Amino acid sequence: MKSKTLFYLSLLLPFALAFAYAWTTAPALICRDDLSLIKGGWVESYLNGTLTFADLWRPNDFSRTLGYNLLMLADIKWFSMNSRILALMNPFFILASALLFYQVYRKSLAPEHSPGFVALTFLALTFIIFSVIQWEVLIFGYALVYHSSMLFFIASFISLELFLVNGQRKYLFLTVALHAVAILVFGGKLYITYAPALGVTFLSYALIKSSGLAKSFWLRSLTIAVFLAIIAWIYIYQLHQKDYVAKHVFFISGILAHPFTAFQFILASFGASIVSVDTFFACHYFSFHSILLIGFLVVFYYILSVFLFFKSRMYDRTNLPLFLIMQTLFYFGFMMIVRFGLGVDYGMASRYTYVSVCGLAAIVWIFIFVLTRPDKPKLILKSTIYSGLAIIFSALLLSTVIEWHVRPFKKVEFTKLANISMRVDTASAEELSLIWLWPEQARASLQILREHKLNVYRKAPSAVD
Repeated sequence: MKSKTLFYLSLLLPFALAFAYAWTTAPALICRDDLSLIKGGWVESYLNGTLTFADLWRPNDFSRTLGYNLLMLADIKWFSMNSRILALMNPFFILASALLFYQVYRKSLAPEHSPGFVALTFLALTFIIFSVIQWEVLIFGYALVYHSSMLFFIASFISLELFLVNGQRKYLFLTVALHAVAILVFGGKLYITYAPALGVTFLSYALIKSSGLAKSFWLRSLTIAVFLAIIAWIYIYQLHQKDYVAKHVFFISGILAHPFTAFQFILASFGASIVSVDTFFACHYFSFHSILLIGFLVVFYYILSVFLFFKSRMYDRTNLPLFLIMQTLFYFGFMMIVRFGLGVDYGMASRYTYVSVCGLAAIVWIFIFVLTRPDKPKLILKSTIYSGLAIIFSALLLSTVIEWHVRPFKKVEFTKLANISMRVDTASAEELSLIWLWPEQARASLQILREHKLNVYRKAPSAVD
């Protein structure tokens, strides 16, 4: 009973804080990427009575967002497109991911440790997973298109490991079904980094275990590879995003031409995974160079955790931590390619931490696994691990305090955006650019919503709950 109480506390306390942050901060108004779905998008087709499945399946910004489109469609029908409804779903997706984490985390520490110890130490992971450093994910409806994907890709990996490594054939159908949902329905941007992260994880396992792997392992690998290839073909068929690819090939050339600046970009991304961008602006003692130093330390602990993962033979129990680390590394690399041209500090945006919080949780998971093994690490390694834990948790705690402190200012900003939306016809391009990067597209989309009394116009005049 005591262990169950500890488990519920370790899970529900961080969830309650994240949900409270979302509940008290998330605006009802639509903004940013969601506006691209209205004028000229499937929302306009739906409002005109011409919506087809092809409209919902059509890619947007090199991603198919079928699952999110269906959730938004339900929001339009039942809640008049209240974007706050979508935002408040994010903590529940995180909660479901945390439950998956716990199932694998518990098995990785058993049987050496008691259920109470497992539940208590799990609090370290949930503190990271629910961290408000990912505040953009918690309060904006459009962020659900990205964050919802994490749950399904974690579930896909777990089922794949059960089928591929543990040889449990009953998980074949579940593995294929989850991958189909993860990629075709809730892919977000993670579908791009899932394949290389998955490949590195299982390739390393296969290389280590090559002498002991039976033919059945390779047969299962071939079977799942065929299914994944079919799913991938369905996804990319008629994707038609040549302009998108060409644009980012140009960004890659910029990275190659300015490697030192690119190095700064990636270090800033890692630094911002534990020190939020709001903390950077709120605390005068954080300079950009200090963020780079913090990023360098975070990279060091990523490398150390991967080394300890293999040294401790943690792969005999689970490969999920390695996969989450690889997912984070590839994701940051991908974000550098597609965002490098926007500025050296653009990788610090809060919305990118929805992946890195899982990478950090994987680091802490590995550290706990190593520290609690019967063969204790030597003093130098133990001190290094504890210093890493201290840096990660102190930075996240500081960022949490700052995010709650600046929350009222965000509410004021949302009220300002709502007021701009209410006078959409006369608002200047500069004002509309605060709502979305392309002001005229924002104006046209908002005018459609006003015509149909949706979102900010569903009740007058207040637009922020």
